[in-house]
Amino acid sequence: MSLHGYLHSRRALLIAATFALSAGTVGAQENFPNRPIKIVVGSEAGSAPDVLARLVAHELGPLLGQSVIVENKAGAAGTIGANFVAGAPPDGYTILMGTVSNVSLAPSFYPVKYDPVKSFTPIGMVASVPLVLVTTPGLQVNTYQQLAAKVKQGTPMSFASPGIGGPQHLAGVLLQRQLGVSMMHVPYKSGGAAMTAVVSGEVQFAFAGIPVAASLASGKKVTPIFVTLSKRSPAMPDVPSATEAELKGFDIDNWHALLAPAGIPPAVRSALDAALQKALASRALADQFAKMGAAPAPGTGKQLESVIAAETARWSKFVTENKLKVE
Repeated sequence: MSLHGYLHSRRALLIAATFALSAGTVGAQENFPNRPIKIVVGSEAGSAPDVLARLVAHELGPLLGQSVIVENKAGAAGTIGANFVAGAPPDGYTILMGTVSNVSLAPSFYPVKYDPVKSFTPIGMVASVPLVLVTTPGLQVNTYQQLAAKVKQGTPMSFASPGIGGPQHLAGVLLQRQLGVSMMHVPYKSGGAAMTAVVSGEVQFAFAGIPVAASLASGKKVTPIFVTLSKRSPAMPDVPSATEAELKGFDIDNWHALLAPAGIPPAVRSALDAALQKALASRALADQFAKMGAAPAPGTGKQLESVIAAETARWSKFVTENKLKVE
């Protein structure tokens, strides 16, 4: 065979191979999913992200026609799990139950290898999980105005959180700015330990998840002051919203969302997005979420892109302005 003939034959083979590969890729997308899907959670079993992920996985399985399993990769404030998904094949079979903590906050505190905006393909928001400001009963305040008055009187204040860099910590710093005072932040190893400190009076206040706050408040062990949203939470209807307490810019949501690695095929993204929206419309799922102080937060992947970009920019600026860091 002449060189010209060889090259012509070689080119024909390459073209055929390219068409075959393209057809195979399209076929794989059209048949998605054809094997189990994995949701990676960056925290331990039993944590809020883990439980929410398992509830969503239970709904998604039948909708997608495949098993949806949850895998825990806990550690480093959830960044181990997020980093794993950011580096996974972009085929839609490995997705992350991301949170405001490991997606939008962690990059400001830890040397992560992923970019909140560029390293993921947002599938959709899953849940809105507000916080509640609770005070120790010994402080004898029932409203934000009474708390502000105590501060003006010079009453020493300190606040607890489950650790530096989480939404509970940043909410405490934001409250300091609203009150115009500096207060001691006492980070604990868990949310439970932080709440114990508030109950005992070791610290004066903390921001907590709604289920814990509601349970302790019903037993008069803490006093709920306001919810970090613009409207009241159905789980604690008697507690004012931040807006009602006349606090501006205090909309803090410990949101949870599903994200895939950057670059997944549009058809795969659409399939996951559509299934998630159907799952979040389930009344049973909403009831289960409510027990955790969460509410389904349906929205497209495109809408989630905007949320992540805005939240990352907001908190990055906040961390810089307040010179916050992990010590």
